[in-house]
Amino acid sequence: MKAIPLSSGIQPSRSLSDKSSEKAGVVCSGSLLGHVERANPSTLTGFATTYELQLGAPLCNALTGSVEGSYRAAQRAAAPHRGQFGRVVKFDLQNSSLHILRQGRGSSRVVYTVSVVVERYGRDMERLSRNVVTANKLVDCREVTNEVVREAVEAALQQVADDTWSLLVARLDGPRQHGGSSDLVPAAPQR
Repeated sequence: MKAIPLSSGIQPSRSLSDKSSEKAGVVCSGSLLGHVERANPSTLTGFATTYELQLGAPLCNALTGSVEGSYRAAQRAAAPHRGQFGRVVKFDLQNSSLHILRQGRGSSRVVYTVSVVVERYGRDMERLSRNVVTANKLVDCREVTNEVVREAVEAALQQVADDTWSLLVARLDGPRQHGGSSDLVPAAPQR
């Protein structure tokens, strides 16, 4: 078995200067935090190596970065209570799968897909929305190495961080903090 470490520094590739002025609580579910992704060997495809990735902390860090990029501040909280935060964003792992396939002519393909449930709650802890963000990455290669597997998984984590940021920005409501200053600007109406 090959344990492959993942970067815990994946952040959304864009940022917003017109963030919500509210502080957000971030909750990563226990199933997300504890998830270990495995690609088991298949004698039918000729692979004999099992790859194992501790997905939980790197994925939670990337998702927390998405919240930090759209709200004035973000703080992880195991069980936020009513009134503790202006908004709470809860994340849960819906699906994660890593496949390594042998292609024709000696090439291989690494495919990784991840789906995350994103729930937004108001100050009163009433759910405002529930969405699913899905990301996937496909890497064709001559030889499957730790680096190729890491590249596929980290690229999908980057995509899920970017898409989660976009989702959160599209759903921002309430006053905005323009350009990092304390000047509050009313939010555009929610569509």
